[in-house]
Amino acid sequence: MLGFVIPIKPKAVSRDWNYDLCLLERTVRSICGQTSSQFKIIIVFNERPEINFSHSNIMYAHYPFPTAKVDEIEDFDSYVVKHYNKEYAEKMMDKGKKIFYGCKIAKENGCDYIMAVDSDDLVSNKLALFVEQNANSGTAGWRINRGYIYEEGSFFVIKSNNIFGINGSTHIIKSDIISIPDFNKNIFWNFNLFEAHGYTLQRLKDFHQKELTNIFIFGIIYIVHKNNYSNIKGLTSMMSFKNIMRKIIRGKLLSKGICQEFGLYKIIQKI
Repeated sequence: MLGFVIPIKPKAVSRDWNYDLCLLERTVRSICGQTSSQFKIIIVFNERPEINFSHSNIMYAHYPFPTAKVDEIEDFDSYVVKHYNKEYAEKMMDKGKKIFYGCKIAKENGCDYIMAVDSDDLVSNKLALFVEQNANSGTAGWRINRGYIYEEGSFFVIKSNNIFGINGSTHIIKSDIISIPDFNKNIFWNFNLFEAHGYTLQRLKDFHQKELTNIFIFGIIYIVHKNNYSNIKGLTSMMSFKNIMRKIIRGKLLSKGICQEFGLYKIIQKI
């Protein structure tokens, strides 16, 4: 069984909480469109998100530990500062700890494989069935290579063959090799396995002697919108020659098939 873990940012750091709830609801609906029933969704939160959708496979988990401030991150100077600024490090620390808390619950509820999914991303409805059919293959999990980038409101998507390099919702890992750290400690390294993006595959090789298998189905849609933590919207909207050529070469019209497979629909802002 595949466990999808969705970490929710604190309401206090949200730029628009109601909009974030709309994105979350679409993500949850997307996951619940799986063609196999062998999945669970674990939503980990500080303030419980209220959405207009329910499903028997959804579990809500309140995160019971305090949010770590940047000066409490024990390996900030030795590791984190090489990769993140202080503000982003604090957000990623919170996100990483929530992912692992969700992993703990997923393991306790019989999930054989776990995938962390950002609360605004969309996933293919084929993933749970793929895991169900390949659960006895002996692999430590899979890395999703291909995906789409979709800017909210657009009429096309951009194909990416290395979506794992820019998005964290790209690794499905066998639960047996996911060690649950001590949540009372704030060691960034211990909580950023899923958020390591392109390094996750190599990290599992180097420190766990485990191999992820690359899969080449289009597995996720990375959503570009006004509330992204990263500056992806600014980068994709920039009128540069590179962006124009990317859209021409890799662009694909948004089809009914893509919308159905990923549960993509237009966000209607809650009042």
